[in-house]
Amino acid sequence: MRNTIKSSIFKKRNLVFLLPLTIYVIWILIIDLYGVNIPILDQWKVGGEQIESFFNNQLSFAVLYKQHNESRKLIPNLIFVILAGILKEWNVKAEMIIGLLFAFLMSVLIYLLLLLTNKSFYRNIFLLIIYDFLLLSPSSFSRWLRGITIHRLIPDACLIVNALIFRLNINQNLKVWLYSFSCVIAQYSFSGGIVTWTISLIFIIFNNRINLNEKLKYIGLFILLFTISSIFYFKNYVQPSNLTKPIEIVKYSLQDITSYFLAFLGNILGDFYELDIFLGLIFLISFTLLLILNLKFIKEEMIVWFTIGFYTIALGIVNTITRLPMSNNENSHALRVDYIIHLVYLPLSLMVIILYLLENNNQKFKNLTFYLLGIITAFYINKNYPTKILNELQEWNYHYSYAKSCIQLVNIYQKDDCIMVLFPFVEPTYSSSLNLVITRFKNLSQLNIFRPGIVKDLKIYNQGEWGYIDSIQEDQNGFFNIRGWAKLQTRVADAVILAYTNESNALIVVDILSIGQVRQDISRLYGLKYQNSGWSGYVDLKSKIPNFNKSNIQAYSFDAKQNIFYPLKSLHS
Repeated sequence: MRNTIKSSIFKKRNLVFLLPLTIYVIWILIIDLYGVNIPILDQWKVGGEQIESFFNNQLSFAVLYKQHNESRKLIPNLIFVILAGILKEWNVKAEMIIGLLFAFLMSVLIYLLLLLTNKSFYRNIFLLIIYDFLLLSPSSFSRWLRGITIHRLIPDACLIVNALIFRLNINQNLKVWLYSFSCVIAQYSFSGGIVTWTISLIFIIFNNRINLNEKLKYIGLFILLFTISSIFYFKNYVQPSNLTKPIEIVKYSLQDITSYFLAFLGNILGDFYELDIFLGLIFLISFTLLLILNLKFIKEEMIVWFTIGFYTIALGIVNTITRLPMSNNENSHALRVDYIIHLVYLPLSLMVIILYLLENNNQKFKNLTFYLLGIITAFYINKNYPTKILNELQEWNYHYSYAKSCIQLVNIYQKDDCIMVLFPFVEPTYSSSLNLVITRFKNLSQLNIFRPGIVKDLKIYNQGEWGYIDSIQEDQNGFFNIRGWAKLQTRVADAVILAYTNESNALIVVDILSIGQVRQDISRLYGLKYQNSGWSGYVDLKSKIPNFNKSNIQAYSFDAKQNIFYPLKSLHS
């Protein structure tokens, strides 16, 4: 009987443990359904350059170690190159999965840290679910649909590892070397990783297992190792021309600095500036009060969580100094989605500390805390309701599938503004960024490490019905509003190609149009997955097609995964 009860409890615990795992399974499905296998933003530079060098047999330590903006991404570059070497191609969706698997590893580390804090299985699972829910926030979905995510995760993971090392009963001298090793990995993964040195120093300062003389010796050793690491890091360092200098923070008022800092701390919900400032203030006040009230009798398990919470605050200070001068009222860097994955640790630490302190208090007060956490969670879900997120995921997929189509068709028709969707930098760097994207993609395609690569010949699949040109109407400026719908065998088209056949019977592309407009009529005919199969565009057809006639225009559904054209029915078919 007793064994049966134990077995039942064990099974229930396993079922509960599946809840945080389910979050990761859902995200794997999201990456599979909505991720687009194309580099965006800084991926064209890092690790694009490193992967291209590797397959050209020109990879060197200098290329891996090369400065990018304020960072030296040596460790992520190695990961990107090794992954590409194993797959024999540059697969961005594989990088997305690697980032997600690394996040799962961080979740395991957090759970181990929770086990060292308290023995309540259900409380630990509750906190783990909160951590995973915040880390994989719906607000930050675009962060997980990029291949270049792991460089931001590594410093956070290194701090968690150091927190675990702090709790281990091992040689104190070894601890300092392990702390330093983790900090080096963090520093050479992302510029913000340098903060882990400062935060990890707290573990040495508040180590009550050693006397003052030993503590000073270990602090000195740790600072020496930090100095050596930083000398190599800043050797030949160049201030990025596209970034402002930190000294420019002095131009801003205390109110501007405070508002930015609090908005950064509270940005866990996404782009709600006033609400973020309020949440940031609540987080900061709560953390400060808890620290003051417990500083005299703080326990080792709580030192860990106060330190982890302070990590987010330290990142907020650094970000305010370095990024406030680059912000404006319309585009505040404090609200960037990239930072959400670093902001998890302040609210998580607050929850852990509060629940730990309430452990011996009355049950009513404890239940009230859970009710409050439930209200906050419900509010969070409301701000990221499923319909909104689903629409944003679809828009992301259509947006970058369109850009992917444009870059793959660059040899046939170069549409610059469409290609620049992949590298959305400001106007002064427009031409250089465009040239970088096109040149690198051509090189990658020639090396056959980015597939399917550039379209070399027109593969037209004539069988079946793939869509229609519904109308072509000329406006008062001589442009033509052309619209219709387009699909592939199992999904909507990645883009629509407009073309005509010249006198030599060659197909000439005149424009590339994006997909994604709602077509309920097509959804009723072919299924819900084709609901967003509509397309339209304003095109100067008269200047692009000699002796233009509406009957001359041809349109094709483009499959960017296979570089295949599917002809649409024209007005006169």
